Amino acid sequence: MRGFEDRTNISARIREGYELVRRDEYPDFEAPTIESGKYEGVFGVGGLLLARIPLETVAERTDYFQRKSADQIEAIETDILRENAHSTMVIDKPERQSRVTFGGPRK
Repeated sequence: MRGFEDRTNISARIREGYELVRRDEYPDFEAPTIESGKYEGVFGVGGLLLARIPLETVAERTDYFQRKSADQIEAIETDILRENAHSTMVIDKPERQSRVTFGGPRK
């Protein structure tokens, strides 16, 4: 595993490590299961499947998303295009004037 710093396929990295929970592992537990197809016998409903994930993977995912969130917040806070961010780069509101006249010059 190359870690979450590898940005080549983050979606696959987020999904890896899951182990589907099968009904035959918990015979006394009553819950809906998938009746046919690739995931037959797995707990699930409406396309959602129940799965286990190692605690290490949970910690890695939590760290990854916290860093991503912090990076986004930092980007917003240091945005150079913010209003009054720098005295030489002030963003002015456009000057708009609209008048309706019905013939003749304005008096």
